[in-house]
Amino acid sequence: MKVAVAGKGGSGKTTVAAVLARSLARAGRKVLAIDADPNPCLAVSLGIPPEEATKIEALPGNLLVDRIDPEGKRAVGLAMSPHEISERLGVKAPDGVMLVLMGGVDHAGTGCNCAGHATVRAILENVSGDEALMTVTDMEAGLEHLKRGTPRHADVMLMVVEPYYKSLETAVRVAALASELGIPRVYAVANKIRGADDEIVIKEVCDRQGLKLIGSVPYDEVVVEAQRSGAAPMDIDGNSPAVRCIAQIAGRLESGE
Repeated sequence: MKVAVAGKGGSGKTTVAAVLARSLARAGRKVLAIDADPNPCLAVSLGIPPEEATKIEALPGNLLVDRIDPEGKRAVGLAMSPHEISERLGVKAPDGVMLVLMGGVDHAGTGCNCAGHATVRAILENVSGDEALMTVTDMEAGLEHLKRGTPRHADVMLMVVEPYYKSLETAVRVAALASELGIPRVYAVANKIRGADDEIVIKEVCDRQGLKLIGSVPYDEVVVEAQRSGAAPMDIDGNSPAVRCIAQIAGRLESGE
């Protein structure tokens, strides 16, 4: 299963992706977490100390190679399998999750991150041959990754949504574009819910758009403390309300709900 986590900037998608990855790993799955945000923060949310997270190198640009497909047409492929990428280039996070980084923005005026997006897309395309390997990809905030087709080969798109107009509008656009890419399962995840009214607002929008709401994650001071201290929510309190709810979402995805 290949899960892509998307949403507006600040919606909490990185927290959801991190807890999801570790929950799946604790359930016995082999998990490759991919930070596909040019402003990478997934490492810290997974529980890698900030001083180590800043030293993680992005995937090299030479992973993409030219190939000739069976029909004689030029195609771009991977120089090694996703399993090899995980084992040779990945960084181990808590619970055995392996992490790779698409690559961030090191200098101004250096152009687009086309190669990074293409590499992530190729990993997701080729990981299907290894049924034992699951991927959880923290996508770039906003819509650019959908325009580029980066998550085209994902099995599941989770849209993390806050109960605010701009976040809801972004979710509607993400859902439409994910459908155009042919992603089989597209779900909304309500996040930072403070009460019944917040959940009702999100559910009404989901119902109008024909979207399934796969789970609601409450506002949780543990998540706030994790962000403040540069730690993983699961390491501060693995039984906090938000962590429990995201773990339940992981179980629903595994069961095919």
